[in-house]
Amino acid sequence: MFNKSILTLFLAVGLCACSPFKTPQFRMPPTLDVEVLKWEGSNPTIRTKAVCYNQSSMGFTFKGGEATIYLDTLKLGTAQIDTTFFVPAHSVFKVPAYLKIDMPYLSTHGLKLDGTVVSITGKFKGSVGVVNKTLDISYKGKHDINLIMKPF
Repeated sequence: MFNKSILTLFLAVGLCACSPFKTPQFRMPPTLDVEVLKWEGSNPTIRTKAVCYNQSSMGFTFKGGEATIYLDTLKLGTAQIDTTFFVPAHSVFKVPAYLKIDMPYLSTHGLKLDGTVVSITGKFKGSVGVVNKTLDISYKGKHDINLIMKPF
């Protein structure tokens, strides 16, 4: 009897641990803040934050990832996200993305900041206990870009 109870408990824990993560939902505001952090030659480093919602009924540890960001059809760049933090179940969280952009390329191809279609593709990594998962992410939405110049 005792062995069956322990086996049932381990089986229940194992099934819960193996249940798939739900891919976070993007909940981006209509106006996206993009901060210019530093300017080196013609390649500024910017920071923006993706606003997401954990639709899973369990919390998880966000363990980074990568995201390629497009403004309309122009590739802004690929951000390597190396931050780690805990995300509670059913909560909104922000993922900071830093990337260096090629300003001459964007300028010659008609960069616009109002009514821009922002597209994001990439991967997020997360874990619950010892279970690690990499999730494909994808987002597309129309936004105004609020460019914030930081003093250098």
